[in-house]
Amino acid sequence: MRSKLRSTLMTMVVGVALVDGAALAEPSQDSAPEALVAEDRAGTVRWTEELGTGEGSSDLVRTRDGLLYEPNAVMRRREGLLRLTGLYTFPARKLEQPVDTVRPVLQAKAFPGMGVEVDVRVRRASGAWTEWSTSAAGEAVRLPAAGTEVQVRLALVADEQARGPVVSDVTLEGSLEGGTSEAELQSLAPLTYRIYATREGLVGGTTANGHVIKSYDRFVALPSRRALASNGGSEYQVRVCYSKTAKCTTTSVWDVGPWNTKDDYWNPSSIREMWKNLPQGKPEAQAAYQDGYNGGLDQFGRRPSNPAGIDIADGSFWTDLGMSNNDWVDVTYLWTSDGGTTTSIVVDSDNTRNDATKARFSMVGTWTAGGSTGYFGSGYYYAATQAISQPAVFEFYLPAAATKTIDAWWVAGTNRSPTAPFIVTTSTGNVTVNVNQQINGAQWNALGTWSFPAGWNKVQLSRWTTTGYVVMADAIRVR
Repeated sequence: MRSKLRSTLMTMVVGVALVDGAALAEPSQDSAPEALVAEDRAGTVRWTEELGTGEGSSDLVRTRDGLLYEPNAVMRRREGLLRLTGLYTFPARKLEQPVDTVRPVLQAKAFPGMGVEVDVRVRRASGAWTEWSTSAAGEAVRLPAAGTEVQVRLALVADEQARGPVVSDVTLEGSLEGGTSEAELQSLAPLTYRIYATREGLVGGTTANGHVIKSYDRFVALPSRRALASNGGSEYQVRVCYSKTAKCTTTSVWDVGPWNTKDDYWNPSSIREMWKNLPQGKPEAQAAYQDGYNGGLDQFGRRPSNPAGIDIADGSFWTDLGMSNNDWVDVTYLWTSDGGTTTSIVVDSDNTRNDATKARFSMVGTWTAGGSTGYFGSGYYYAATQAISQPAVFEFYLPAAATKTIDAWWVAGTNRSPTAPFIVTTSTGNVTVNVNQQINGAQWNALGTWSFPAGWNKVQLSRWTTTGYVVMADAIRVR
C-alpha cells in the first residue's frame, strides 16, 4: 500500500496552511462569509456555464444558493486536517471563435480558508485536449493553444472544518491574444522519464475523477490534476514499461498522487505549477527523498518514505507489468506529443520513436545506452572521447531546400565533455559546433541556423575531442 492519504468520499487532497506546526484557527460559526466575485470586464467571447449540467462526486450538492461542496468526512494526518477539494466538470463547449486566453468571472460565497479554482482546457486542431490550465482568484489563464472547443472544471476547496464554498454563477470571458505560449514548447515525440512507481491499492475507494476502484483495476495516478482524465476517459494516457519483466502497458490517468497534487514534473520547469527550480522529469517527492529538497518534505509537510512519482492500480501493476514490489519504471506521457509545432522534426536516439520517413538515427563504433534523469524520449547513448570520430548520426529529411535551426538535447554531468563536437552538414559544407555538455542539460540548446538542401541531411556527434570525458547522443530538433 502506498503512502498517500485519501478518502473514498473526496476527489482530491490539497494543502492546509499551518502556523508554527498548528492549524490556523477556525472562523467563528456566526462570522459572515466572504464573497468571491471576480471583477467584471468585457471580453471577446463570454459565456455562462449551467450549474446543473456538470458531473462531480456526491459531495457536490445543488442547493437554492448554488453548487455546494459538502465533504462527508475529514482525513487526519499528524500535521493537522487536510483541506479537501471537490471537482465538478462541465460539458465541452463550442465557441463562435477561437480563444487562447480565458478569464473566469465567478460568484461564490466562502468562509476564510475555502477557495474556488477554475481549470480550463482547449481542444487542439489534432483533436487532442491540452492539459488543464488553472485560474485562481479570477486571474486570466493562458491556454497552451488556441481553439474553439473548450471545457471548464471547478475545483472547490473546503476549509479545515470540512465546510465548502457555494458557487452561484460561473461566467467566463475568452479572447485570442496570439503568439506562442510556453506550454507549446514541447516535443513532437512523447516525453519519457524513469520514475519510481508504487502500487495504488485502495480497492473500494474513489479516485480524483470519481472512479470507484475495483479489484485488479487498470489506471495510474500522477501528482497533478493538469493531466487528470475524465471518469472512464482516455484523453491523458501513459505507457509504462518495467525492464525487469520486459513488459509494458498503456493506461489512463484517473487519480492524483502520490505525495503531491500540484507537481506536473513532466512539464518544462518554466511552466511547472510548483517547484520550478527542479529539472524537468524529476518529481518533487523524489527530490525531497533523495536530495533533501524542500527540507525533505512534500507539498503537505510530510516526509516522503519513497521517491514515487506515479501510482499504478493493481491490475496494471501485478498483471500487466508483472511487478511484485514498488520499483523504477519508464513512463511515457503520451499526450505530450501534441505540444510541438507541425514544422519541427525531432530525431530521437530511439528509432522506434522516429517517423522513418523524415527522421533516423545510427551509430558508428561502440556506444552505450544510458538512462540518467533528464533524457529526451526513452534514453540516450554515450561514448568515451578519443582521437577517433565514430559518430552518432542524426538524419532528417527535407522535401525542399530550407533554412533551419538545429537544437540538441543532452543529459548534463561532470564527466561530460565540455567541447562535445556536433558536425552539421549544410548546403555549403560541414560546420563543427563544440558544446559544453556539463551544463544546460534536460533542455533544447540551439546549435545554430543554416541552409540545407532538399533530401536527407545529417548532424553528427563526434567523439574526437579532449580525452577523459564522454559525449552524450540523445536527440536533435530541426525547426
